[in-house]
Amino acid sequence: MLGAVEVRTSDGDVVPLPSRRVTVLLAALVLRVNRTMPVDELVDLLWNEDELPSNPRSALQIYVSRLRTTIGDTDRTTIATAPGGYSLRAEPANVDVEVFRELVREATGIADPAARIDTLGRALALWRGRPLAGLDIGTVSRELVPRLDEEHLQAQELYFDACLAAGESTALVPELTELAERHPARERVWAQLISAHRASGRTALALSTYADVADRLRELLGADPGPELQRLHAELLAPTELGVVPRQLPAGVPAFTGRTDDLERLDQLLPTAGLGLVIGPAGVGKTSLAVHWARQVADRFPDGILYADLLGFSPVTEPADPLAVLSRFLVALGTAPDRLPANAEEQIALYRSLLADRAVLVVLDNARSADQVRPLATTGSRCRTVVTSRNELAGLVATEQAEPIRLDVFDALESKQLLAARIGAERFRSDPASVDALAERCAGLPLALSLIAAQIALRPHRSLASFVSTLGEGPLDALSTADGVGVRTIFSWSYRQLRPELARMFRLVAQHPGTEITPGAAAALAGVPVREARRTVGELVANHQLIEIEPDRWVLHDLLRAYGQELCEPGEADAALERLLGYLVHTGFAAAVLLAPSRVRVALPELPADAEVVAPATRDEAFAWFDAEQPNNLAVLRAAAGRADELLWLCVWTIADYLDFRGRSGYAQAQQLALEAAVRLGDLRKQAHTRRDLARGHMAMREWDEAIRQHELALGIAEELDDQAGIAHGSLGLGRVYTRIGDHRRAIEHTQRALRIYERTGHVDARANALNNLGWYHSELGEYEAGLDYAQQSLKLYAEVDSEFGRAVASDTSGYALAGLGRIDEAIALYTVAVETLRGLGRRLDTADCLMAMARVQDRAGRGDGARASYAAALEILDDLEHPDAETVRKCLAQQR
Repeated sequence: MLGAVEVRTSDGDVVPLPSRRVTVLLAALVLRVNRTMPVDELVDLLWNEDELPSNPRSALQIYVSRLRTTIGDTDRTTIATAPGGYSLRAEPANVDVEVFRELVREATGIADPAARIDTLGRALALWRGRPLAGLDIGTVSRELVPRLDEEHLQAQELYFDACLAAGESTALVPELTELAERHPARERVWAQLISAHRASGRTALALSTYADVADRLRELLGADPGPELQRLHAELLAPTELGVVPRQLPAGVPAFTGRTDDLERLDQLLPTAGLGLVIGPAGVGKTSLAVHWARQVADRFPDGILYADLLGFSPVTEPADPLAVLSRFLVALGTAPDRLPANAEEQIALYRSLLADRAVLVVLDNARSADQVRPLATTGSRCRTVVTSRNELAGLVATEQAEPIRLDVFDALESKQLLAARIGAERFRSDPASVDALAERCAGLPLALSLIAAQIALRPHRSLASFVSTLGEGPLDALSTADGVGVRTIFSWSYRQLRPELARMFRLVAQHPGTEITPGAAAALAGVPVREARRTVGELVANHQLIEIEPDRWVLHDLLRAYGQELCEPGEADAALERLLGYLVHTGFAAAVLLAPSRVRVALPELPADAEVVAPATRDEAFAWFDAEQPNNLAVLRAAAGRADELLWLCVWTIADYLDFRGRSGYAQAQQLALEAAVRLGDLRKQAHTRRDLARGHMAMREWDEAIRQHELALGIAEELDDQAGIAHGSLGLGRVYTRIGDHRRAIEHTQRALRIYERTGHVDARANALNNLGWYHSELGEYEAGLDYAQQSLKLYAEVDSEFGRAVASDTSGYALAGLGRIDEAIALYTVAVETLRGLGRRLDTADCLMAMARVQDRAGRGDGARASYAAALEILDDLEHPDAETVRKCLAQQR
């Protein structure tokens, strides 16, 4: 019966049964051996309601007769007919289910677990599979089989209880696990499995199993675990020895200041995120913030605060092993050292189980990697974890949904608040200017501010100004103490953790004289491809050695820059600067000729083999490249002075037109540096060229006398060298200045001289420039017909060389002449074309000049609305350029209103 229904002879031979209904009939009689089975019950077992024969009693008699024949019951003593039914007469020892039941009854009376195991083992061995296998019909499936299954399950539970009592736990786990999976709502089996885990020393696994069954019971039954499981859970969580609630935070900063927004962001973690990640460079105050906040919210974590320094950047030891930290945490939470699980997975599971129903804050300081954090991060709904690191630990953000809080340096106000808190209000107020200077020299780095404040507090008789001087002479030396604590030391801990290629890139980008670093500049400094430089710098950003202020644009903190600079040997630094200048010159040259295609070229030095130049392909790309590098121009040029004068001069050559077109500040300073370089080189041609460019800058700023002086000096050099092109360029430039101060006849004289030379040399673009200028000068004298004629001649030449800029300025001049002739509509049409072309070319100052000229014509013609619009557009450009003409235009605009 305890498997497929079988009849065996005394020799063990199987007697075949003729049909399924005969088998069902036998099974029913055997299950009530020696007791009468009513006819009605037998009928219900043999037929479903829709299968009933017309005369069920007669049909039943036929099946009884077949059964008697099959088992050889010729005298009808084995299957006896009784009033109202039938019974099977047999010895219980010949029926497996009866033997099973008798062994189970016997086992319940045995006290010795080992003997009980033996008896129950013999009972369970009788089972050959599913009871009454193959008879899945009607009442058999609904009633008989489930009853036998329940008996079997109860016997198994008794067997497992005996095994647990005998100390046999480990071997039970696979069987119990399988049984629990087949009977997920059977709490007693789950309790036995949990007990087996605990008895095997797997407390963590026992706790996780409890959590699993609790979830299943809620899902299946909508109820919590019963008393037995709850008791087991309580026993698992009970500490083995009486302990205190862990409060492991280190001392906080007594005079903590600032970080209001960051504290609020940490507060927002409480109801939402489980893991907060405070990241930032060395010395920015990550630990101070985390500890200060943890102390503020300690009352929200009544079950304790765990703290560990993970030593991610220690100079004297390896980063902390998270499993060693985990063991300390488990002991702090009440686990006896001798009860710690043996392997890592079980320790982690125990840790998470212990915290599942507790409110605990875990602070993990100075983490170096996500792998250090993961085993220690809490998962309980009432727990929170705060991690500090100099690295971004992007893996935690991606997979654990950590909330990153990036700390920046203090602003000026926060810096002064920290100083005031540390040095005292009286001393703080005694010298506001020095306080401002101290805050600036420390560049907002909290560690630097704390160190200088400590020195000030220790030396009450020294003036604040003297500390400013000390910082100016050597900030890294000034920001250190006699016992070895200092900014340089802290920075070195991070630097030593860098791979060689990262350390080299950090040293070399620190040599960049400017404030902002682009991918091209980083690649040049390191002598690597741009793609590699972008990747390497990206890692430095992730390590908080560099700061990304916008895509592909990075800066170094001032103190980190000073640290990086002192790491480089002089030869390494000089080579990096030369590579940077080479990159700026070659890429700048390619960009410059896109902005001014007709410009006379200069010879370039050979590009270093390890340099990569990605030349811009369009004017827009050229402007974009100049815009990206422009903020660093003057700093790079100053650094190159006296070290790489040839490259310095070429670099200024490449940026001259860009600075002129954009009206950028720094044009005159750049040209002055180029002139000094040319003088050091002893190159007269470069000196003359630079003086002409200097004159152009003075002219743009309306500094007429200095513009004339520079042109005359350049012209003198050209005449000394018999440089005809130089003489022509100088004469043309002088003409431009003279006309601006009203001396139009002298302007014409100098320009005619230039024109004659250009006609001899065949310089078409320069000849067009001269003709256009003559058109303007004659128009200034009221000779409009002559002015228009010259302008039209220049327009034809500009068309020959396909110069958009030339056509624009010739249109401007033609418009001026036409306005003088009274042909206002034609003049304004040409001015409009010139303005749009100049604006499209990016020549902002020329655009403003053309707008002002058009506004004057519109004003004289009584077209007030047009004049106001033109003046307003010009004023917008001039204000942005901080140009001196802005005030003049503002007055004109005010008069229009």
